Amino acid sequence: MRRLCATLALAFLVLLAGRPGGSAVPGQIELQRLNRSYSELAPDILPVIEGPLTVRLSSPRNQIVVRRHLLRLEPGAGGSHSADLSIEFQGKGRLVADVEAGPVATRLQDEVLVPPQVAQLQGRVRIRRVQGGYGITPEQLPERLGVRIQSGIGRQIVNVCDGASVVLDLDCPRLEQSLSRAVIPLPAVGEEYLLEDAELTPAERSQLDGYLAGQGR
Repeated sequence: MRRLCATLALAFLVLLAGRPGGSAVPGQIELQRLNRSYSELAPDILPVIEGPLTVRLSSPRNQIVVRRHLLRLEPGAGGSHSADLSIEFQGKGRLVADVEAGPVATRLQDEVLVPPQVAQLQGRVRIRRVQGGYGITPEQLPERLGVRIQSGIGRQIVNVCDGASVVLDLDCPRLEQSLSRAVIPLPAVGEEYLLEDAELTPAERSQLDGYLAGQGR
């Protein structure tokens, strides 16, 4: 079982381990310890492809702040839960772009800003108590998450595109729009992840333990 990493891509799975009981509004929960800063996440980013031009993005240095989140959870049969999750976050870091156009290749680097934004995610998971925490197995997840970014790299690449479009079939405005978002693949379904006890407060663990015990009756 993999440890459930505190990345934005996996935060979705972490937050699904909550329980609505005890919330101010039935069916809603916020896990306080997950509202914090996360450093060096460096998630996979899907490449941007425009005709013969390919841009491979990576972020070797970054910091993402989850400001708040809200989960609407509905338990189902056999320990399966459907959920709608809203996460408010922002951040900054370093962006690297490896640009390839046929035999020509170059690398660009610049600072990147992740402006304040809200991601909406829906899915279904199974939850069970295991040693040291909770096993979470995603059954349904979105394939990817789009994150808005701002960086001078996008303008540099579009300038290259404008010049190359004289001889290559390139849609530079579409490329510019694609470079304004980092598309992050989410975890595949079927593999179990570990949500460690330390990620929840004692009250949240007590609520979740009681909930799971009730599901088994």
